[in-house]
Amino acid sequence: MKYKVLHIFSSKTIGGAEKMTLFLAENLQKSGIVENIMGVRKGTYMYEQALEKKLETVNFRAGGSFDPVGIFNLIKIIKKYKVNIVHAGQGKLFWQAVIAKVFCPKLKVVFHRRQDTRHGFFGRFHYKFVDGVITVSKAVANGLIKYEKVPADKINVVYNGVNFEKFKTNTDYSDITKKYNLGGKKVVGTVGAIVDFKGKGQIYLIEAAKMLRNDYPDLRYLIVGAGNGIEAQKEYAKKMAVDDIVYFTGYQENVQKYALAMDIFCLLSWDTEGMPNVVIEAQSLEKPVIVTNIGGNPESFEDGKTGLLIKPSNAAETAEAIKKLINNPEIAKSFASAGKEFVEKRFSIEQMVAGVVSVYDKIMTEQK
Repeated sequence: MKYKVLHIFSSKTIGGAEKMTLFLAENLQKSGIVENIMGVRKGTYMYEQALEKKLETVNFRAGGSFDPVGIFNLIKIIKKYKVNIVHAGQGKLFWQAVIAKVFCPKLKVVFHRRQDTRHGFFGRFHYKFVDGVITVSKAVANGLIKYEKVPADKINVVYNGVNFEKFKTNTDYSDITKKYNLGGKKVVGTVGAIVDFKGKGQIYLIEAAKMLRNDYPDLRYLIVGAGNGIEAQKEYAKKMAVDDIVYFTGYQENVQKYALAMDIFCLLSWDTEGMPNVVIEAQSLEKPVIVTNIGGNPESFEDGKTGLLIKPSNAAETAEAIKKLINNPEIAKSFASAGKEFVEKRFSIEQMVAGVVSVYDKIMTEQK
């Protein structure tokens, strides 16, 4: 093994960042270049999954940026496993990682930024001490340079890789068609957490459903995902009088089957988006996509070739994009075919691993 890398993530939830951290570590391990240690909270999804993937796993939890117990435990783990690089995937752990460098002078630290969000001065200062920053999109990188004042030479854009072998277009989804009575219907859908009323913009799909109802009576809508805002969204669908054609599936582990049941996939993010894996996955399943112009969304597909780019928070544009694809099946078919080719070229596991290893190589050879 060339490098010993400690991935730290003190989350109790099951989200995209958690899954991608595990996926990255698993594939770095397979490369034979990196020996991974997973510093994650015992009893959580990440801890159990790390063990299942046969990754070296150690209990690590942190209460906040300057939690002394967390920092002490981190230093203890680094010294025990003779760690070369700490790869921090969670913002609240960035300070802990760079503080550990004071006690472990040869240690290198990488931050992994997955969201295009703003921080105050206090939350930006740690970039002075980090060795390298990985971002999941150019949009996130540009935000760090412009707003967080991170030196451009510290930032490296590495797109998430996708295991395209998992996404099979011949997967049977007849149970979903039967459950929601979708036979003979055109289906528009979206996948995403519903953390609040707006969620990932599902409310704009609900509004679009109302706009299209009279002219397209056979259209149906699948909203896949869960969260604190789901009941409010269900009530909104009732208020819009579309609750009989908009179906909330709740959280689904096997999202692929639900995406296959869709004729058109939408991601209507309205505030921020680092790099939307669901858009990449939908294209791998040969679905034309409708995506808002937010964060890294435009980098996940090709506007006018694999899907349509629309303004955020705009139900009218959402409805028009759906109409265009429904009224022009040849365009939808062309988008679907081109989308699969596009994502398989740009978002491979091999490219992700090579990109991350190149960052490790760079920081390990730099002289301080």
